[in-house]
Amino acid sequence: MLGTRTENVAFRRGKRQGLMMSVTERYLRQDIPCAHKSCQQCPQNNGLAQRGLPQLSDSGMILTPDASVVSRYIELLEHSQALVNLVFCQSVVDALDRRNRTRTIRNVRGIAADPRRTSVVFANEVFDQTHVDAALPNRDSRAAMRAAAWYKEHLDGAGQRVVLLTLKASKSGQYADYRQPGVEVWQLAEFLGEFHPALIEHYASIAESTKDGDMDITEMTPAEYAQARLLAKAQSGYPSHLSPSEIEDGLRSGLLVRGNIRVLQPGGAMRTESQGIIDRGGAADTPDILIVGRTALNRACTGDTVIVRLLTRAEENVDSRDLAADPDSDEAEDDNEAQAVEQIDAGEETSLDNTRKPVRGVVVGVAERKWRPFVATLQLDEAGGSRHLAVPVDSSVPKIRIHYMDTAAIAGKYFVVAIDEWPADSQYPQGHFVRVIGPVGNLDTEVDVILVERQIAVSQSALKFSLASMREMPISTTQCPWSPSAEEVARRRDLRDSLIFSIDPKGSQDIDDAVSMRKTASGYELGVHIADVSQFVLPGSATDTEAMARGTTVYLADRRFNMIPEILSEQICSLRGLTDRYAVSVIWDLDREYNATGVWFGRTLIRSACEMYYEQAQALLDGATKVEGLDPKLEASLSGSIVELAKAMRVLRQRRYEAGALELASTEIKFTFDKESGAISELLPKSSLEIHRVIEEAMVFANAAVARRIHEKFPGAALLRRHRSPDSERFARLVDAARTKGFDVDCSSNAALADSLRRITQASAGDPDVVFLAKSMATLAMQEAEYFATGDCGSDQYLHYGLALGFYTHFTSPIRRYADIIVHRQLLEAVAASNSELQGVVVGSQKWVSDTTGKLNERNRQSKRAQRESTELFQSRYVVQRTVGSGQEHLVAEGVVAEIRTNGLIVYVPKFGLRGPVHLRDSSGQIKLPLSVLSGNERDSDSFIEGCSEFTVDTKQLSIRLPMNVPVFQLGSQVLRFSVFDHVRVSLRVLETKRRRPPVYLTLVSRASSKANDMRAYRSTLPSLDKTFRISAAAGSAGSARKEASEAENATSSVSSRTTVNERPIVGKSSDAYTVLQKFGEMSLFETHCDVQTL
Repeated sequence: MLGTRTENVAFRRGKRQGLMMSVTERYLRQDIPCAHKSCQQCPQNNGLAQRGLPQLSDSGMILTPDASVVSRYIELLEHSQALVNLVFCQSVVDALDRRNRTRTIRNVRGIAADPRRTSVVFANEVFDQTHVDAALPNRDSRAAMRAAAWYKEHLDGAGQRVVLLTLKASKSGQYADYRQPGVEVWQLAEFLGEFHPALIEHYASIAESTKDGDMDITEMTPAEYAQARLLAKAQSGYPSHLSPSEIEDGLRSGLLVRGNIRVLQPGGAMRTESQGIIDRGGAADTPDILIVGRTALNRACTGDTVIVRLLTRAEENVDSRDLAADPDSDEAEDDNEAQAVEQIDAGEETSLDNTRKPVRGVVVGVAERKWRPFVATLQLDEAGGSRHLAVPVDSSVPKIRIHYMDTAAIAGKYFVVAIDEWPADSQYPQGHFVRVIGPVGNLDTEVDVILVERQIAVSQSALKFSLASMREMPISTTQCPWSPSAEEVARRRDLRDSLIFSIDPKGSQDIDDAVSMRKTASGYELGVHIADVSQFVLPGSATDTEAMARGTTVYLADRRFNMIPEILSEQICSLRGLTDRYAVSVIWDLDREYNATGVWFGRTLIRSACEMYYEQAQALLDGATKVEGLDPKLEASLSGSIVELAKAMRVLRQRRYEAGALELASTEIKFTFDKESGAISELLPKSSLEIHRVIEEAMVFANAAVARRIHEKFPGAALLRRHRSPDSERFARLVDAARTKGFDVDCSSNAALADSLRRITQASAGDPDVVFLAKSMATLAMQEAEYFATGDCGSDQYLHYGLALGFYTHFTSPIRRYADIIVHRQLLEAVAASNSELQGVVVGSQKWVSDTTGKLNERNRQSKRAQRESTELFQSRYVVQRTVGSGQEHLVAEGVVAEIRTNGLIVYVPKFGLRGPVHLRDSSGQIKLPLSVLSGNERDSDSFIEGCSEFTVDTKQLSIRLPMNVPVFQLGSQVLRFSVFDHVRVSLRVLETKRRRPPVYLTLVSRASSKANDMRAYRSTLPSLDKTFRISAAAGSAGSARKEASEAENATSSVSSRTTVNERPIVGKSSDAYTVLQKFGEMSLFETHCDVQTL
């Protein structure tokens, strides 16, 4: 309902026009809701609940922060979960907008969108009962007070306290003249000290770091602020960003490009300066954009949405000088630190790998910042003082300058920092200290670091479920276990007499799927039965709110953080054996060729006959009897069902393969721990059994069937999952690598690619590592699968490329994925088995499903990254345990060359499931070929052969020419070559760094042992030379090497008297090795003239 028309005057600074006055026209309304959960006066509140939007809680105070609090302490409001029931006035948001504080506005909206915070943005500017005349003095403060007073009056019957938070109340009394009855005015520090003392340190940190800045927008009027910004000139540093109008004109004309940037800081030999990448798919018409140097990056950070101007060819060739280093920056990293950065970057594929050459560009504006809380360690300035550099653990983030007095309290510890601004005249962004996490190296601290960095939680303790959620849980104790209600049993299809069983990893507690398979008169009946989580997690409940916010269960190497409370995930919802449980089932009638002739969806009551783990089920599939841990009475019936299930799934899987489905590969590592010490007792890639593929196929079959059913009911709002077709150019590295082995890879379609991978698999049956790498390259070339709402795109974009399915979703894991809960609700609505009226309204909304899928996709990405980082953490600890902890200097393993880089190799180590760079050239261009390549002894991997030349690299091969004074019988050529898929031996160590989690570092030892054995076999045919050349391939002790060196000296005395001796040293470190190989140098001419071609 519209009412009075009003005008609002504001001042803005324009780059071309200078100071400008803008006038905004508004119409006042009378139907703005309060968004309070218990309010009966605002009928619009019901619509908020139906759309799944957050509402104010009826417990606790209502907090209304004014513009001074929001502008200066938004980071405190955003990351302090204890501050709930916040009402952000539109007048405050408008004040922030007048100061171009778009990031703060985005943070405000983020708080309001988080259902756990029960906070809202209140449109007080267009509400006739809260609007304040723009001509009044202190107008924004008056507007905040008026809004708070309205809430107090409106909710007077609820008895809630309404508090106005400000920074000015104690010292200026600015609200005295227009204070409203019933509204409590608190200065922020006093309020925190009284009600939230745990937040005082965080408050003080922000106060100290922002005291000299202009974070508080109430210190100046809008006109004063605009004039000050107009007159301010950057003393030095980065170029100014373009104005919004210039950016808009440039984007419209095509002169500028918008995209998300990923920044790579300098690290090792791979990058000597900062680089930014804007991934545009690498297609011919939209090549990726490369931005080189700090000046060109122009204060952009990873994740930012930036505006880029593409460089001409002439501009690309101009040497653009970077900023002069800050004299206090201590920019020179130690060698380990630089290598650590490079190792971390090697774990992720870049979009520039051997595809179309990127174009160059420079950043001319930042449209949207993605600053978040960063975990960092302290870089102490030698001169002392209170200004320091914080070094983020994320190597893509620049150092952050902070103000902190007590450096001893945070030295050697991880702590959280927040970026406040990045002025053009500052080499580094300016930020402030937030809180300490814990000491570097402590396991729980490292886990907390992963959670913060991946934006999962502020700590492990924060992932405990709320009291409101726990109050909703059904009761189940040892004395009184939960059981189904008679009323619910009557509504469900009773399958307790059917032979249903689950197959999961050993020790699983959260069992969310079970299967059944039996013969019928016309064929077979196949059932997939999934835990009915939606029965207990109702839309809009506290548990539902928390589950949606978490999005997924987070699995780390040694622990997990559940999406729903353990009483559900591990007990009442878990399909435990010999226990009645609620399920949602999909049951097919199959003919004798395993074609579906009918399908039934609905709620069921099941009683699993047996909880099997994969190894037990595989034993039954292999025909074993008396399997350990299984009831002998059940073995025969279980074995029959599993065998029939496997037969059916083989047929269904083959049909998908014929349609173009891909069999891809990824590394999944299994850690086992000593129960007493907690040490890692074993680290192995998880084995792949046929039963894994059987269960996987059954789940895929169910997911596809459910996807079609919910699409029929909700053609515009069904939650599906798609895997987009990748651009063929992204497969360039796989194509080039396969050619080195004589294979042609066709990437024109998923069917063609699948056929190519099958040929590689068949031809490389004796080398599973090559097969794995080929499939991994195909996986890395593809885009991630994602959730989406069907109304967001045409049906031609529903395809799941990897599975070769036109319709696909996630239905089978509702205990650990919130997307599956939504799909369950949609399915139950489709088959009219829902028990909630609200459920259908929410899950049928395209906008709600679309918004939710975007959040779930991000949560899934962060969860996967957390899992990967946790694996890397424990891989690192395992290597330390096997080397430093056991007194062993080197941990040697066989690896496969996965990629050729400009400075060395990327090697995959199958035994430990890790990959990393092997450096063969340093940042100065000097070749660093380890002596161990000749000796085969890992102890020589720290010594380098001097005089190597002709370091040549292309996408297929890296070659190095050895000096003429080096024995080469065991190599077969003076030129050492490495190609993708070559087998090598590497030494694993952990780099001890000062500022980041130490990664596993790889050093080349030699080629694969099989080739060394071939060389030794060849040398045995040369008895006259055997004594002379035995040392060059020796891998024995240092003592035996010295003994054989003496023998070599005697054997070569006659040779040295007849030849010219090359005195050039060939090793750079070990004196013993130098002595040995110097003698070989004296034989260099003799060796060179031997007939090495027969090797």
